[in-house]
Amino acid sequence: MNRKKLLFPLALLLLLVPCACTEEESDLGVNLQDPFTVYNGVRDTAYVTACTLYDDSLLTAGFTAAVFGNYSDANFGDVEAVLYSQITIPEDGVRITQSVQIDSVVMTLVIDTVFPARTDSTPIPLHIVINQLAEPLRSDSAYISTNQLPESSTCFFDSIVSFVADSIRLPLRPTVYPVLQRESPSPADFVEQTKGFALRLAAGSQQLVTVNLAATSTRLTVYYHNPDVDTNAREFEFIINGEAAHSMYITHNYAGTPLALFEQNKKDTLPGNQRLYLEPLGGTRVRISLQPFLNRFYAQHPTAIIHYAELLLPVYDTADSQTPVRILAMKRGADGSLTYVTDANVLTNNYTYTGFDGYYHRDKHCYRLRVSRHLQELMRTGQDYGTELIIDARRSSGFRTILNGTDTDNPIRIDFVYTDMATR
Repeated sequence: MNRKKLLFPLALLLLLVPCACTEEESDLGVNLQDPFTVYNGVRDTAYVTACTLYDDSLLTAGFTAAVFGNYSDANFGDVEAVLYSQITIPEDGVRITQSVQIDSVVMTLVIDTVFPARTDSTPIPLHIVINQLAEPLRSDSAYISTNQLPESSTCFFDSIVSFVADSIRLPLRPTVYPVLQRESPSPADFVEQTKGFALRLAAGSQQLVTVNLAATSTRLTVYYHNPDVDTNAREFEFIINGEAAHSMYITHNYAGTPLALFEQNKKDTLPGNQRLYLEPLGGTRVRISLQPFLNRFYAQHPTAIIHYAELLLPVYDTADSQTPVRILAMKRGADGSLTYVTDANVLTNNYTYTGFDGYYHRDKHCYRLRVSRHLQELMRTGQDYGTELIIDARRSSGFRTILNGTDTDNPIRIDFVYTDMATR
């Protein structure tokens, strides 16, 4: 057979094969797609009422990060945070007894953030003060932000150090040596005898420092030798990170600020017509209510199905050095209990809307938070006991923000897409 006659049909077949293939649908770019473009339905806006509340009785024990320091500004006033920590020992660890010679004791603290955020790598001077506690910090106590512990007159550290990156090393005074040299038979006895310490920044400082308490490098190291045995240098690590108990004592002073009413009555609420204030560390939270909207909307659309809903939180103060990364929402129940709104953790129609789960969008100066299921549930019951907004990691960050109020040109609101089943 002629080879040319065979090659021509073969080449034609190869050209036709790609045309017969069906390209599989790709999800490339889904995360960049605005979710409002995905659904067919009626687009509407729910406007809310809102107020600022004092975030009282914040639990501070049992967390893996904590804050110490001071900060003042014209909107939120003064805040001071003191970090309390145990010093403990492993169950089977070597004891530093009176027979050894301590050469030095160094406290290392892993630093996650310093507020306000710096714009360059310039070292930050921190005037740190560490005192011994006068009574033990209890592992089984649920300390809140208003629980102050007494301090002794024994000072372990009072000096200025420079923070550049990652961690700081604090060479403690010899006053700590006799505190650590104990013949304690157990970690519990050791805690009872050593009490623990209080860590703060000196008055006049303008930083809030976040310590990583889960980091293995956050520790208290004793360098010593045993003259009765040899001259070899040794070291021993006391526990001040994960296994040790911690808490914070936090105070706020709002005198002369827009939040001054909380100085007289912390149970009061500040109307949110113009501004709404979100401050961490037991400062302030925001409560919104959809009840007036629910009453009107349900009367007109009792069979409405919510396809998508998003809480929009425009920022009044757009200073990026102070803006928190994320805002969370909690729904209040009839009994006053609070549970997180979890829409952000749920996939809808197989789309993952990265960025619309409470994070700050700097280009729009706005936080966006999915609340589809939350809004549907409120419409189903017709009752809203309040949705509360808090700063994510509010126990371990100094970042705060001011949101637009309900009567501004760009108010907080819920945009949503729905279908009225009665009109289908």
